[in-house]
Amino acid sequence: MAGNFWQSSHYQQWVLDRQDLIRERKHDLSILSDEEYQKIFIFFANFIQILGEQLKLRQQVIATATVYFKRFYARNSLKCIDPLLLAPTCVFLASKVEEFGVISSSRLLSTCQTVVKNKLNYAYAQEFPYRTNHILECEFYLLENLDCCLIVYQPYRPLLQLVQDIGHEDQLLALAWRVINDSLRTDVCLLYPPYQIAIGECSFSFTPHVIAEVGTLGEVGESFP
Repeated sequence: MAGNFWQSSHYQQWVLDRQDLIRERKHDLSILSDEEYQKIFIFFANFIQILGEQLKLRQQVIATATVYFKRFYARNSLKCIDPLLLAPTCVFLASKVEEFGVISSSRLLSTCQTVVKNKLNYAYAQEFPYRTNHILECEFYLLENLDCCLIVYQPYRPLLQLVQDIGHEDQLLALAWRVINDSLRTDVCLLYPPYQIAIGECSFSFTPHVIAEVGTLGEVGESFP
C-alpha cells in the first residue's frame, strides 16, 4: 500500500496501548473470563476467514475485515452489536475499501446463511437472522465508530520485502504468511505497527528452518560462539 504509515490514521489513532484495551474491555471481562473473551474473537475471526474464502476474496480483504472487527470491539462492548452481524458487515466494507469490488448484498447474505448452517451449526442452531437493511445500517454504525479511518496497513508487504532480503523464499514465505494470518486471532494487529508484526512472524517462522539446515540444536550453538 502506498503512503506514509507514520502519517496515517492507522499509526496515529489505531496503534493502541495494552492498558487501554484492558480498560475498554472492563465491562465484558466482568462477565467473561479473559480466555472466554479471546475464544469469542477467535471464533469470529474464523467466521470472517471462512466467509471471505467462500466469497473468493483476497487475503488482504479478509485481514482488513478482521482488523475492522477488532477495532470496533476495542472501543465497544460485545453487547453493542451482535458480532454475528458485525462480522459480515466488516467483510462488506473491507471489500469496497480494498477495491475488490462491491459484493452484492444477496450474495453476502446467502453465503452467511450457508456458512452458519454448514460450518457454525455447533454454535448456532437457527439460521442466519439478518437481512440487507441490517447490514447497511450496521455499516454506518461501523464507519462512525472507526471514525472513517479505513486504510489498514497490513504486514504482508513488509514480510515480502524481508523474505526477499533474507533469502530462503521458497521455505519461509508460505509459513510466515500463515503465521501472520493466524496472528489476526490475537491482539497484535491492535498493539503493533505492521512492520514489527512482519519481523516477529518472520523470525518465528525462520527458526525451524535454521535448525533443520544445521541439523541439531547443539550444532546451532557451535555455529555461533
